Amino acid sequence: MAARFTKLTHALEKGLKDMAAKAAIEQIEYWEEQLQGVEVSGTKGIVTDLHALKTKLQADDIDGAAVAKLLDDLGAKTVRVAGRVEDEKLSATLRQVGEGLEASASD
Repeated sequence: MAARFTKLTHALEKGLKDMAAKAAIEQIEYWEEQLQGVEVSGTKGIVTDLHALKTKLQADDIDGAAVAKLLDDLGAKTVRVAGRVEDEKLSATLRQVGEGLEASASD
């Protein structure tokens, strides 16, 4: 799972505003796949936010404020879930992604 988040972590470092909507949607879909069957408390909230984010990014007129709020919420939820994951490498990756999403929300 961590390897496929590399593209997302690089985009977070550069700034999500430069990430194409298609690439963002591909990352969201990958993330949704990875969370299927995960039994860690909080993952359902992440999946719900990912679906909402994908819908917002597919709109003809993207609402930047709504996307920023979703990124912030998604980041906070991801950081919380990262603390519940037993795999240390995955936990660190999720924490990095969550913190990056929170930072991107304020950009």
